[in-house]
Amino acid sequence: MASLRTKPVVLVTGSGSGIGRATAVRFAELGYSCVVADIDEQSAKETLGMLQTPGIAVHVDVTMATSVEAMVTAAVQRFGRIDCAFNSAGIYGASARIVESPEDAFDRVMDVNVKGVWLCLKYEIAQMLQQEPVMSDPAKWADKPDVCRFRGVRGSIVNASSLAGLHSFPIISAPYCASKFAVLGLTQTAAMEYAKEGIRVNAVCPSIAATPMTYRNMEMAPPGSAERMASMHPAGRIAAPEEVAEAVCWLCSDACPFTTGEHLKIAGGN
Repeated sequence: MASLRTKPVVLVTGSGSGIGRATAVRFAELGYSCVVADIDEQSAKETLGMLQTPGIAVHVDVTMATSVEAMVTAAVQRFGRIDCAFNSAGIYGASARIVESPEDAFDRVMDVNVKGVWLCLKYEIAQMLQQEPVMSDPAKWADKPDVCRFRGVRGSIVNASSLAGLHSFPIISAPYCASKFAVLGLTQTAAMEYAKEGIRVNAVCPSIAATPMTYRNMEMAPPGSAERMASMHPAGRIAAPEEVAEAVCWLCSDACPFTTGEHLKIAGGN
């Protein structure tokens, strides 16, 4: 959602690397001012240096309410509003079967991947509810009052789920799968609760992507796992982060104003 008055503003968590970084870069290419948020502030600053538009780098621990609230406050203080958000911060956790998986590993994955998304939704939506609805192109919708119910949009949010949030996945642990299933539940509930307020909430479900987190996980996986992961996709390869970024930007755009509570699978044919 873009405003004719100012540059639209996007907030991206986990944007110090991988899919989050690629998405921040793509939003900047599209003209958005960017809030680059990550638990690794130095990595966030590195991403900020790649952007073509104004932005700020913010340290955030998505498992802490005070940190998430401070992130949103920093975004609003700098840019005045948040038009879009991509809640990308997440972790894999250990690649262990249920019997061998320690309880604290389960708790950590659920804290980051589920509570983190819930907290981001909580404070992002609270801010968006305070914002005046924006129409990027009023003339586009002027003669369609009964077709498009989102003529005045307060905000659009995309959550990072996974193909592992739709079905079990080789070498991906149960806590990670459970967390990504939960993200879809949060997405659908938030979409239902705030649709009439002009806030859209969707999710992306990428398969394995070529990110630092994936490669770190592969180092702990059995030999040959990387090759098996590539071969299991009909496309014959894993995803590039930029391919996921394009999907996120589309879901946040005016191209799909009636799309909310949905998930978009980006899985190379799986």
